[in-house]
Amino acid sequence: MRRVPDAGPPLPPSRAHPPVAPLRALTALRFVAAAYVLVFHYAGFFFPGAAPPAVIGLGYSGVTFFFLLSGFILAYNYHAVDLSDRAALARFGRARVARIYPVYLVCLALSLPWFAAWVMKSAPPLQGLMAASGILAPLGLHAWVPGAACALDCPSWSVSAELFFYALFPLLLPLALRAPGRVALLTLGAWGAMSAAAILAWARYAPGLSLISPEAGAGPVLLAQAIKYNPLLRLPEFVAGLLLYAAWTRMRMATPALLGLSTLSALALIAAAPRLPEALLHNGLTALAWAPLILAGAQIRSGPLVSPWFVFLGRISFALYLVHSPVYALVNSLDRAALGGRLAALPWLGAGLAAALALALSLALHLGVEEPARRRILRRTSGEAAPLPAG
Repeated sequence: MRRVPDAGPPLPPSRAHPPVAPLRALTALRFVAAAYVLVFHYAGFFFPGAAPPAVIGLGYSGVTFFFLLSGFILAYNYHAVDLSDRAALARFGRARVARIYPVYLVCLALSLPWFAAWVMKSAPPLQGLMAASGILAPLGLHAWVPGAACALDCPSWSVSAELFFYALFPLLLPLALRAPGRVALLTLGAWGAMSAAAILAWARYAPGLSLISPEAGAGPVLLAQAIKYNPLLRLPEFVAGLLLYAAWTRMRMATPALLGLSTLSALALIAAAPRLPEALLHNGLTALAWAPLILAGAQIRSGPLVSPWFVFLGRISFALYLVHSPVYALVNSLDRAALGGRLAALPWLGAGLAAALALALSLALHLGVEEPARRRILRRTSGEAAPLPAG
């Protein structure tokens, strides 16, 4: 049984956790996952009548990567912190708010014009539920309410789930470190039970429809959002990230073996995807491919993934993930207003323009909002300048 390390001497107010070695390859991989989600969404937005290749059709699984990585990195950063201490818990909370909320709120604000138009065009009961997102999303609660979860900047639902994970993290981390085997069995059992319930509910109430993009009335849409976005159903992916860290501290596999395992798992999932329940794929099964990639990334110390430009792309990936949806709405609106919808006949051009604009805007948000606001928030609460994040 592994004992949680002693917290050690008190930390200065400007630090939420003791210094740790940066895992730069994992930072770079964040950009890969964010770009994967972007490609998945833009394939559906700009090529609505085409069936995407299976590898692109699984692009939503980039969120599973983020949930796993979040658990792994938080465990890596805070494994030596006693979060039962009020001061340490307060520092953890401030660090999470400073990291997420500034760019999150800006992206919600950018999405407001299209959110308002979408709400006005919708019919009850979806209309009221969607409108509620205007209040719930800034509070980080919208993922709990089907209809509201995907109304205001749809990718933001995962931030709502992450806030739930952060609330449970001080309780879950000691358990995952002390009894990883027991926690793994409980997590696997909970994931299996919730997945089975989701599969049965979808087969009963929306037979023959796609869970990923249901378009057959309010009932299937609300049920799909309850399955895909509910934070409780996604919690096993975050816990799996904590367990990945616990496993990594006990046993290391060779990096080439981990990369090979990740590749083989990805190929198997892509091949089997048409025959697997979508609820399994959407809500965590792709961790079979992402988990070994995260373990490999934690061990990579040289090569393209740790190059400064790739690591910087990883740093702007959170902004890219949140802003790519409103950027599509902007490009689509400008196309209809100024070009008479001509981009619809040139989907590759439209997708390229939107991707370039999303990348440029994410760079501006990172440099102009995300980092300055994070430093300002931490400086005001600690009285000192905040250091750069470790990983």
